[in-house]
Amino acid sequence: MVEAAAALADGADPPRARTVAGIPGARRGMSFVATHSVQGSWIVGVGGKEGNTVIYDPSAMKTFEGPEVSYPKHQPILISLDSKVYAISRRPTVYDKKYDFVPWFESLSFKKGVPGISGEKFSFWKALPPPPFFPFMLDPLEYCNPPTVSVSSYAAFGSHILLSPDCKETGTYAFHVVEETWEKVCNNNMPFVGQAVALGGGLFAACSTIHNNFATAAIVFRMSIIKGSSIPGASVKLIVRSLSTLPLASMGDPPLPLLCPAGKGSFCSIKLGQGFCEGKDHVQIILTAFKIDNIEAVLTASQTEHADASVLQLPVEVHHQNQTYLLEAPFPFKNPCMPVIALLSM
Repeated sequence: MVEAAAALADGADPPRARTVAGIPGARRGMSFVATHSVQGSWIVGVGGKEGNTVIYDPSAMKTFEGPEVSYPKHQPILISLDSKVYAISRRPTVYDKKYDFVPWFESLSFKKGVPGISGEKFSFWKALPPPPFFPFMLDPLEYCNPPTVSVSSYAAFGSHILLSPDCKETGTYAFHVVEETWEKVCNNNMPFVGQAVALGGGLFAACSTIHNNFATAAIVFRMSIIKGSSIPGASVKLIVRSLSTLPLASMGDPPLPLLCPAGKGSFCSIKLGQGFCEGKDHVQIILTAFKIDNIEAVLTASQTEHADASVLQLPVEVHHQNQTYLLEAPFPFKNPCMPVIALLSM
């Protein structure tokens, strides 16, 4: 685990990137997310060929073994919402293979603290209904030639988890975490790739979608979920309005830069440079920090203007700063080409 930061306030040079800690039990194929409850804050890793769960407490610098998911998931989508961690198969399969068989969607509660594998804190992953665009309830012909489905974009907003698949004609679906039901909220896919991070007041940032799904920019946008919908059977609809497009420090190749919220109206992106996979004696960490200077005015304008308005009348003033860090050898990574797999804000 590496700590890096970029200064925006006084322009002073940020501290050098440094190795903070390792997470015992972390495995290839895991995804990571920061989660919180009244009991504390943790970094949670889920996935791999055994379906393991590892829970790291940064305040005590201790690692706990959590319950295994019902079926192994390879780099699952992890979302933290309302003291729970939700794990969704990124590429669901309809056959009993090594990864991502049913159940495709599960949750683990942290409301009582660290979920254990025995004793009083024994807990388990709860299976949830899959997204409607996942390949379940297939007829025999479809089962012999199942559709290929993968999730391209996702976000947590209010009491909803929002998902859009790769197929552009499918649209966007929302899962209500209290009612545990899905409904289609938009005929269009969300206009970004990967995860959208919250900036406060319904504002989000995410990697923009361009040809071949490579991202060279980030977009700042506002999302709103309002009652009433023209979609049959839907009680609400999703409205997404783009506010600004921003440059991202990127080497131009996948994987995509990862985004992380950094307080109200601020976020950063991070990616490892090419030297990480070329056997060099240092790692290049490319970090870009963004701050919306007129965040209060933007929030006021976006909330007072009509939700269906396509353009915000107030320009979004964004200050950004690029930083390149060098993390000197020896590296605490077993895999010399290990990618950035998570960017966390505690």
